[in-house]
Amino acid sequence: MGKAKPRYCELCGREIRGQGHIIRIEGAELLVCDECYRKYGRKPGTFSIMPRREPVRRVTSSKPRPIVKRERPLITEDIVEDYAERVMEAIRKSGLSYEELSHKVGLSVNVLRRIAHGEYTPTIEEARKLERFFKIKLVEKVEADYEQRPMIPKDYEPTLGDIARIKVRKRKK
Repeated sequence: MGKAKPRYCELCGREIRGQGHIIRIEGAELLVCDECYRKYGRKPGTFSIMPRREPVRRVTSSKPRPIVKRERPLITEDIVEDYAERVMEAIRKSGLSYEELSHKVGLSVNVLRRIAHGEYTPTIEEARKLERFFKIKLVEKVEADYEQRPMIPKDYEPTLGDIARIKVRKRKK
């Protein structure tokens, strides 16, 4: 008979002399040497690097409370349509140059000029800065309609086409 293949510890990599030991680490059963067996466990059990948490028991009442969802209207903020005219008029009334205004408002000269000429729509934050400095109204609240979610029947089973997004390529003629 030939010589048996040497076996190696699955933790440290040393050659196992003798029979070896099986331990369980985080759900995996490993063949280990005597030294790793002494370090990590005496029986195939429950060694884990991660600390264990005791399961939290939740006390439930006899009657579950119904969850009441109140749908709130969607309120968003939007920039007024004539923002450029309002900003340009406020700049004229202030009598300051774009450079002076940019330091006081906190926007760059280029952005301030582009907003005043209507080439750039300001973000809500930028419009708020202009509102505070010039004491004009640039942001308005817009109330949108409720978004109706489509009702899905309880016995509905999705198909592959419902889940996958299919891209249809146009054929070249």
